[in-house]
Amino acid sequence: MTQSGSITIEDVAKAAGVSRQTVSRVINFQPNVRQSVREKVEAAIAELGYVPNQAARRMGGSRSYQILAIFEKDAVGRSDGRLPLDQMMLAGLRVCGPRGYHLLFEEVDASGQKSLGDPSEQIARALTSLKPDGVVLCPSLEEDPGIRSVLDQRGVASDYLGQRSEFGRLVPGLDDGFFAEAAAEHLLALGHRQMGFVSGHHDPVRSARRRDGYRRALIKVGSRAHGHFISDAPLAFDEAFDLTRAWLTPTIRPTAIIAETEETARAVLRAAQSLKISVPDDLSLLVLDDAPGLSHCEPALTVLHQDYAAHFSQACERLITANTKSASAMTDNKNTDAREDGFALIDRESVAAPPRNR
Repeated sequence: MTQSGSITIEDVAKAAGVSRQTVSRVINFQPNVRQSVREKVEAAIAELGYVPNQAARRMGGSRSYQILAIFEKDAVGRSDGRLPLDQMMLAGLRVCGPRGYHLLFEEVDASGQKSLGDPSEQIARALTSLKPDGVVLCPSLEEDPGIRSVLDQRGVASDYLGQRSEFGRLVPGLDDGFFAEAAAEHLLALGHRQMGFVSGHHDPVRSARRRDGYRRALIKVGSRAHGHFISDAPLAFDEAFDLTRAWLTPTIRPTAIIAETEETARAVLRAAQSLKISVPDDLSLLVLDDAPGLSHCEPALTVLHQDYAAHFSQACERLITANTKSASAMTDNKNTDAREDGFALIDRESVAAPPRNR
């Protein structure tokens, strides 16, 4: 039995009865290969145990077969609205692996502290070293002009999960404003008019978009609550607890509150319970953060879920597809498909019509 390391592309071509170039097209996932021929080549590869050499693949063209995902320091985790990097990684690998691509991750610090160095310089070094075929920018790095300038200068295809401003226009993506607007509209449809919004997201750009969306929904129906029951700065647990108690103590108080994160949701719930205000009988609570622990609260909290993993895998798929088609398609690839509906309401036990409507 020949060892797999000594199997060559010529051996595969001979076993499949095709040319070396045809085997190369199959290995590199190129088009213009009949399905029957592709299956013969894949069967020969499996039978011989042939493992394509990555360096050889790269020498055969301009591609590196690598997708680079860039995320911001402290933007990932399982709470407070952070990105579920583990879920995104698995979803991306399931797209990249079968297409012969490797998925790499790079962490940058785009805050003023820049603990990891200047993010633009760091990304420039990564592009020089790795030469990825495409880059996925995770929220909210899409708004960093320095990072986008580096990508444009290098001619690297890029895709985005979130919205971004570009040439004086807003390019669609995961729309945080629409996300919060939909949450408010759900409560409005139940009859709520006095509502509150407790900010808690670590990302000020995304949090501001959500507050804007929330305000839009209330302004549409003429509610004045958009100017009263809202925190414009992210709050920690104690701050959210104190603010909620202050809102719920007067006679005129919100009948529903939207909490941006798991921490602020737990603070709102604790404040309501401390005042003997029942959720959802007296106060509805909807959360913009599908953290696992929220389903175990008493009552279980209704959430609006954003499927970051699905959108991340779709971004990887678009980059691979554009790269496979042509170099021009790759460099011109821009994420222009609107994905405003990239969320779902998970209705549990914390939302109901206001008391006066029952």
